[in-house]
Amino acid sequence: MESKQSDPEHEKKELQTILSGLPNAQYLKILLAQVMRHYDPKITYIFQKKSGWQLMIEQYDGLLCRIIIHKDYFSVITPFPDFGITYLTPMVKVMSSEFREKFEEVSKKTKQIEMKVTNEEEMEDVIFLISLQAKKLRKSES
Repeated sequence: MESKQSDPEHEKKELQTILSGLPNAQYLKILLAQVMRHYDPKITYIFQKKSGWQLMIEQYDGLLCRIIIHKDYFSVITPFPDFGITYLTPMVKVMSSEFREKFEEVSKKTKQIEMKVTNEEEMEDVIFLISLQAKKLRKSES
């Protein structure tokens, strides 16, 4: 497994490599821009021969999310906060069908949720889940 903590110029090249083959790259760009705008994250780029590219995004000494680059899309794995079910239940009806499908599988034992991102609605849901995780991490830091 190759893993690097890179300088900004090298990170830019790695990100360009990742984005170049991704059909929905605009959603990844928007997602990363939102994360960079609202947080001061540490992003680690990981390349593994078997599974390809992953981005680990950390903040407040914890994992905000992990982005996995697939051939035709990317997915985002977000730790699922303890208060997630109670907090999200009233909102499910306005979320994407991908989110509603994943939320049906959620239980009190759910530790993370993985969402495939192929459109703007799914990207917005993922940004929302990341903000919930940031809220949890911020509270645990104070």
